[in-house]
Amino acid sequence: MSTDDFDVTAVTLKATTYGVISFLVLFNLVVLAFIFSVSFMPPSEFFGAPHIIPQNPTLEAWTSGFQELRDNLVNSFLIGLGTTIVALAISIPGAYAFARKEFYGKRAGFYAIISAMMFPYILLVIPIMDLWNDLGLYNTIPGMIIAYQVFVTPFAIWILRDFFAKLPTDIEEAAQVYGCTQFTAFLRVILPLATPGIVAVGFLAFLTGWNDFLFANLLTTGTGPVPAVPVLYGTIGGGSGERVYWGKLMAETLIIGTPPTILYLVARNYLENAFTV
Repeated sequence: MSTDDFDVTAVTLKATTYGVISFLVLFNLVVLAFIFSVSFMPPSEFFGAPHIIPQNPTLEAWTSGFQELRDNLVNSFLIGLGTTIVALAISIPGAYAFARKEFYGKRAGFYAIISAMMFPYILLVIPIMDLWNDLGLYNTIPGMIIAYQVFVTPFAIWILRDFFAKLPTDIEEAAQVYGCTQFTAFLRVILPLATPGIVAVGFLAFLTGWNDFLFANLLTTGTGPVPAVPVLYGTIGGGSGERVYWGKLMAETLIIGTPPTILYLVARNYLENAFTV
């Protein structure tokens, strides 16, 4: 076989790609293995000689971590679910109108909504706290759900608008020829075709409500519906670093990360097809 049969550039690019992917996978596996291992170690063992397999495994960090997070996990679930439902209820009809309808101010309206994503949302915390206090929404789950719409809904409209725009227009027209109204054609034809995009946006909205720290920490108090992530921050001593229960910290990290991971595995096929229309 002569050297002419080889595409040196392609082989080098492929080898580099596999090398980078292998490094990233290995790096993440090592980190996850360490987190998992420390969650089963007693405190005395963690500060001994470095090792990956616990010598005296214990479930104490898991039981105490779950007890501490139990109510907060429910709050996180309600906030994540509510954020998803409200975001989809607003963004699906909004994105459909921006993608497939013509109306006055369509372009300006779309870019006005999208421009909300250009600002760091930390700038909105103080105005929202002040407004939520006046409206009685501060330190409530509905207040958290509505606050997240400030940046979740523009992002959802942006993604879904492109998704709806890529769907063939003749499919909707054919459904109306066969007796569907415009609304029933939307329900029976467009929505099923847009399922991957809707699932992807819903998943990202849920992750925002579940994982956010800034709004969760500033829009609730210790007596209110505190989500799970601020509790994790409390486990590391509120950032002081004076006394850290590493085993419980790792166990709580895995507990909080498990529901989104399961949700991703369930919706994986939809997520992979979301942007391939």
